[in-house]
Amino acid sequence: MIDFVQVGNKIAKYRKQKNMTQDELAEILFVTRQALSKWENGTSVPSTDTLLNLCKVFNVSFEEILCLDEEIEIDEENIFHGHERLFIINKIINNEIDVNLANVFYQFSPRERMVVLKAIKEKKINANINELVVKLTESEKKYLGGLV
Repeated sequence: MIDFVQVGNKIAKYRKQKNMTQDELAEILFVTRQALSKWENGTSVPSTDTLLNLCKVFNVSFEEILCLDEEIEIDEENIFHGHERLFIINKIINNEIDVNLANVFYQFSPRERMVVLKAIKEKKINANINELVVKLTESEKKYLGGLV
């Protein structure tokens, strides 16, 4: 999964290194400045063709601009800082980042909490249930059933 926020940060970084404004880069790519702004803010990503053009403009690889080889740094005080929420949730569920769920569970939305609890119930995530149970609502405890 691609972290739109990190890709946007990378695009902004390379644009600034080239001393280009958003308007200048947008003109080169034949897109609007607003579209470029959305990419840089992580609310959308460019098309594959546009990504290839960005690679040419910045003289970087596809992997580099998509942050595919970068290590993910997580601050447990705000695990979503600088990252797309869905990206982080998927990384947790796939055991690609290690966090103490009991310490960060409060940062999840109700929907995200249920997604994580489902992964725990399906044994996709190993979690210390004894630490986590005090952070759960009654309905979340019922959902976990025999695990609690």
